[in-house]
Amino acid sequence: MFKHIIHKLLLLLAVAAIAGCSDMKLQTDADYDASVLDPHIDMTAWEYLESRSDIFSKFMAAVEYADMKAYYTQTERAYTFLVLTDGAVNNFVGALGCTTVEECPVEEVRNLIRYHIIDGEYSSYGDLPVEPIFVLTLRRGEEGLMTMLTRKNPWMADAGKVVVNNTGSNGSSPMRLAVSSNIMPTNGVVHVFDNYCYYKK
Repeated sequence: MFKHIIHKLLLLLAVAAIAGCSDMKLQTDADYDASVLDPHIDMTAWEYLESRSDIFSKFMAAVEYADMKAYYTQTERAYTFLVLTDGAVNNFVGALGCTTVEECPVEEVRNLIRYHIIDGEYSSYGDLPVEPIFVLTLRRGEEGLMTMLTRKNPWMADAGKVVVNNTGSNGSSPMRLAVSSNIMPTNGVVHVFDNYCYYKK
């Protein structure tokens, strides 16, 4: 009986609270300046890497060791650069049983960099669909196969992320999600990854 009375009292309080809110008016004006962040940066991909040497120093060392810096500094052609953080480079170096990039066979490092440069511009701004597409990396042949897509479902935790080798889209290649994407230097697009990408049959 006591519970029944408590339930009725709570119901009456809820009705009274809702009824009391009916006198509140909706806000009709507000100062709001709509703006969209501009992803373009007035520098080459290499200059961007230099501006963030705190997280890209090992990747820059790998690019220079592979003698492929010219791709990142040129402005005649647009590329999509999949840039690796220092942790990702450490993973690659460790997988080869080395301790530094310079200890690794130069051709292995060159193939890593080739696989992480894509011919053309691929960003989430209309270039990448939600279904995986094959893109042309600078590493030719079967070892250069790569798929890309962008997640656009607003209910997914990773909406807006650029995905390389989505599960099942490219053999057994591991899926990688960009940790930062759609950075637009003067010579293409930069997507940043915390682990290196590779093709696996």
